[in-house]
Amino acid sequence: MLVLDVDNPSSNATGSCHLKLESETKLVPLYKQAYHSGFHWSVLVENIESLLKHHRWAGIHHVHPNQEQLFSSTESFLANSPSSNATRRTLLSYVPPRDMAETFIQHYLNVIEPSHQILHLPSFKYELVAFWDRPSTMSDGWLALFFAVLALGCQLHHPCQPASEENDFEAVPSRLFDAAQAFLHRTSFMIRPDLTSIRTLCLFVICRQTRGAVCIELTALWPVTGLIVRLAITLGLHLTHSTQYAQRGGADDTTSRNRLWAAVILLDLRQALAAGMPVIPPSGNLLTENLLGIGPGLSDEAATQQKEYLFPLAIYNYLPQIFKILELATSPQITLCYSVVVKYDQQIKALLNHFHNAFFAACAQNPDTDPFQWTMTNIFIRRVLLALHSRLYREPDVLSRYPVSYWSSLECSLAILSAQRDLWDTDGDPGSESSCKNPPGRTPFIARLLQQDFFLAAITVCFHLVQAESPLSSPESSQGCQVRARKTILELLGSCRGIWEREQDVSVCHGTAFSMIDSLLRIVERGSDGGKEESPDEEDMVLDQCMFDSECCGALSLAQWGGT
Repeated sequence: MLVLDVDNPSSNATGSCHLKLESETKLVPLYKQAYHSGFHWSVLVENIESLLKHHRWAGIHHVHPNQEQLFSSTESFLANSPSSNATRRTLLSYVPPRDMAETFIQHYLNVIEPSHQILHLPSFKYELVAFWDRPSTMSDGWLALFFAVLALGCQLHHPCQPASEENDFEAVPSRLFDAAQAFLHRTSFMIRPDLTSIRTLCLFVICRQTRGAVCIELTALWPVTGLIVRLAITLGLHLTHSTQYAQRGGADDTTSRNRLWAAVILLDLRQALAAGMPVIPPSGNLLTENLLGIGPGLSDEAATQQKEYLFPLAIYNYLPQIFKILELATSPQITLCYSVVVKYDQQIKALLNHFHNAFFAACAQNPDTDPFQWTMTNIFIRRVLLALHSRLYREPDVLSRYPVSYWSSLECSLAILSAQRDLWDTDGDPGSESSCKNPPGRTPFIARLLQQDFFLAAITVCFHLVQAESPLSSPESSQGCQVRARKTILELLGSCRGIWEREQDVSVCHGTAFSMIDSLLRIVERGSDGGKEESPDEEDMVLDQCMFDSECCGALSLAQWGGT
């Protein structure tokens, strides 16, 4: 009911119209204002809204009243930066003292470079020495790359700390990033790209992946990674097997170009999966050969790295097959039959098992191998599996019609959530080797790189738990190992809810994610209140029964969540 102030009828009439318009205007969540493919978490959220209408879950957790003003930046990093008009001397003055800059660079090299393979390290280190000798002689293109590395390393040093002073270099990655933009725009990177500009653009994407305030900022990066792919093609990176490049730079240069090309298309693929956008494989013969087998030969170093099965090198030679599977599985014009999906599922899981065994065999020989390398491989492959099954596991009567899709999607989601929990648990242990060796911002930074994967996994598990026909939907409908599995799943979700709660103030997106997961878990937990608490002896009986239960036992094995 609207009450008018009769003392000022004209102004209040206007006010009444304004209030009426506001009441009739329904806020639409930002993630619903963009197109997303069926493997995006937003589709699952809509499915859950339909399933939980009687809980009035829809709407109350999804919209921020000021969502249109919450972007971390309304400026594209392909446009001019706030520092565009600054002089070269001013921009160079942003470089922190050498010892601090070296610390930032080392953070980048220890945490980001191993899992992305963007830089050519021998060249970068050689040019870094030249920079410290004579900064003014370095090209604008290289300085853009240098400042991008500094910005990412600064984020790792103090990922969330606001700047307290103008010269507080430990807390101003945004200023370093602005300088990188300014230097890049003093080059002709859109007309005459080179290897350095391609590398710089890749680092820009990684930086924005961890700094977005709302989810559609991540969606907006998908066209950018597509542009980087096309700039790389204009540079001829996809033709590095040709004799002209082999003769010009030799085998090492060819290997470096191959790796950069593979890094570019893998970055684009991962961004498409994270943003829920169509998977568009490079056309024609751009992915017809093994990427690390191209060229006149591999150096001993390259061959050694190939055998270590580190991410992303482990993935490169399988990208053609992965692109093909994802294109078939996610294309709106193609519907894969269940038998084909099962065949692809078996092939991808065999590949995952191969990577798992090879990586941990390498770890046994070299204990210093970073376990995060396996985490990246594990999450990426399982993300591919979730996309493969995305259509079928949301179908009615999925357990009887498409059981492999049901259990595989649940298993992969639990494995990703387990990786999220392990990542934070290791970081939180002050005595752990990982905690001693890595910068303080490593875990938050990595978690933000993978936030879309973690959130999709949580929503997928919740989707399975709220379905009435699911064997895990309530204790009353669960039998055998499923009773224990449901309890363990709820414990895992509770741990991950605690992680999202810790991070909810990082951005609006994190806060909304926590709100959704928290409310869903409360609904699911209310359905468990009537369940009887099991004694240890009863738990042992349940676990013994698992040996004779159906295929769900393999999917719900805790040991397999972190492995295969």
